[in-house]
Amino acid sequence: MSLNNLFGFGGGTDVYVTISPACGMEMIELDKHGNVKSYAQTPIDYNEALREIANYDDFKTGLETLFKMRNINPAKANVHLSLPTVWFGTKEGLPLLLDDNAITNIVIGELEQSFIFKRKEPLPFWFDALASSNSDSRNVFYTAIQADAVNKIREILTAMGATLISVECSLFAALKGLNVTGIAAEQMQEGHSWSLMIINNSGFQMLGMQGKRILEYYEEPLPLKSYEGEEIYSAIENAAQIALMSTPSSSLIILSETDLVSAEILAGRLQFGGQTLFVEDNQFRKEPLMEMSLNVLSDDQIKVSLHSIGSITPAGLMPVDVNFIAEKGKAKVEVAVINIGSLELTPAKASVLVTILLAILMTPMGIGCWFTNDLAIKTQEKNMELDNQITQLDSQLKEFEKEKGDTAFDAIAEIERVLKNNRTKIMAYAALGESIPKDIYLTYFMTTDDGKINIKGCADSVEDVYVFFKNLKDSLIESKLRLSKLDLKAGSLDTVVNSTVSTIDTAPYIFEITNMNDAQLKSFFSKLADGNKSKSSTPAVTPAATPASAATAGNPEDAQ
Repeated sequence: MSLNNLFGFGGGTDVYVTISPACGMEMIELDKHGNVKSYAQTPIDYNEALREIANYDDFKTGLETLFKMRNINPAKANVHLSLPTVWFGTKEGLPLLLDDNAITNIVIGELEQSFIFKRKEPLPFWFDALASSNSDSRNVFYTAIQADAVNKIREILTAMGATLISVECSLFAALKGLNVTGIAAEQMQEGHSWSLMIINNSGFQMLGMQGKRILEYYEEPLPLKSYEGEEIYSAIENAAQIALMSTPSSSLIILSETDLVSAEILAGRLQFGGQTLFVEDNQFRKEPLMEMSLNVLSDDQIKVSLHSIGSITPAGLMPVDVNFIAEKGKAKVEVAVINIGSLELTPAKASVLVTILLAILMTPMGIGCWFTNDLAIKTQEKNMELDNQITQLDSQLKEFEKEKGDTAFDAIAEIERVLKNNRTKIMAYAALGESIPKDIYLTYFMTTDDGKINIKGCADSVEDVYVFFKNLKDSLIESKLRLSKLDLKAGSLDTVVNSTVSTIDTAPYIFEITNMNDAQLKSFFSKLADGNKSKSSTPAVTPAATPASAATAGNPEDAQ
């Protein structure tokens, strides 16, 4: 809440509006002390495919209904809006020297490749991921909503006389809600590693957390509306099990934001070794998520979603406060007078008083800035002098190179380069030999000079794949390996039933482990195919052989 509202200098009524597919449109009004004054809720349709409000005329009607239900004058309302999360992702390996504008442009470029923002302009928000102490690059998380959606909502509010103050998304509202309700009080302690699984109509998201900070993010799209009954839980369980087995978290919180899935039932089905908690943000909620004041009727208390609870929490509770919009002017101000004894304090007098106090406080800082500025000018002059000397030396060096011709061959640098490349490959071979379980059959193994790795094979069980994957990650910590594929072979079930001996032909599961993205894999195999057409020699790819069984050479897909 602003200081103007706190001291009664005007600014209107703070109103918090949230929209979610399961809970509809909710409105919470706060008093000047930040307590809940009133609550109301009405249904609204949300387009899951386009991730946008289905009908803005219905949104306007619903908003007008909520204002009337709570007897709030829209012309004096400062609206804080929270929408369902449209997009969330991560971008790794950015140069440390990039400025904020450059990173924003990179994020927008990533967003424009998605199906949603190919047709709608994105309104992005990004923040730095938790940096490693030995990191030589910058990683960021980013989220976005449609700029067109915000403009439509702003137009509707402006026509009603209201002011749109902020726009955030449900992911960050949910994190704040888990904090303020105390549900994740233990998990959000500094240094505590835990996982958050959010279920919605489009699938589920898995967040790896350290205290209040996001470390990892993984999304699994699932068409839940196409399943029925137990099929929904089986689909989520099968898709999430590998991710849960590979997580180092000591606790898991399952949050269901869809009426299709009960978080309680899903928590009982998932196999997770640590503590499991569940939160129903849907029709399965049986009791209020937190204690509320008597201003909210008992029948309404159970309707208040975690999304709404998180949206009304004050700024600074979490490391990141998301707001997709900048301030577009200030709210209307009504002149108010506060009597302090015989003194009448008006906003104008308060402004003068604040100006005097700031002048007193800023004088020492101004003196310090003067000395700092003088030092900076001298330092800048020295830097300019050094830059001139460097420029002169570069010119002399270029003249020398022109006279002498090509520079001499640097034998030491070449030796170091060869040793580094061989060492990378040797580490990969050593890790492969140490990590492989008995019943894993490798059909393909490739490593390059720059550390790229691609492994394909088959196995008798999912557990064998997990052990192999985990051992590889432990051995090659910096390789950023991921399990990019795990599936059944075509016709593998019949083969397993009719076979009594485990061989490479009867192993039912196929997998792929790599640290390359889809574009890199496609590019590599395309170049490999072109090389095979133009040359008769063997390409620079290493067919693997496991201690347990020989791998199949040649095409990586032959064993599948």
